[in-house]
Amino acid sequence: MKYLSNLFAIALLFGFSACNSNAQTNAEANTTQAAVVEVIDFHNTHRCMTCQTIEDKAKAALQEKFPEAMAQGQLVFKTVNVDLEENYNVAAEFEAAGTALFVNTRKNGQSEKTDLTNFAFMNATSDNGKFEAGLIEEVEKALQQL
Repeated sequence: MKYLSNLFAIALLFGFSACNSNAQTNAEANTTQAAVVEVIDFHNTHRCMTCQTIEDKAKAALQEKFPEAMAQGQLVFKTVNVDLEENYNVAAEFEAAGTALFVNTRKNGQSEKTDLTNFAFMNATSDNGKFEAGLIEEVEKALQQL
């Protein structure tokens, strides 16, 4: 019986936290009306060489190719540690439980996500420029939607 009451309490807790996270997400979407393209690099606390390379190459490519858009706030690069409790809502929104790379366009309270995780893992550690070129192409498409 004690097991069932503990299970019920846990289920109830998750239910309340799910309602709270949706309220925060909706509130954030409504208060942030400015159109923006976000490149979001999700990661765990303990990172491998590939994970770090994805972040380093993405950040460098964006700063080199889009300095004006970044300075104006149209393009934002974010790193999000999914292991930290304060990042739970954004990790849940993108269903990121570990290393992941997204290009996300936020406009008029809507969000359009492009998952580049597999592409990043396949190409970030090579020196052929394919990772940077592919990321730049996706960001250019997203910026055109603003």
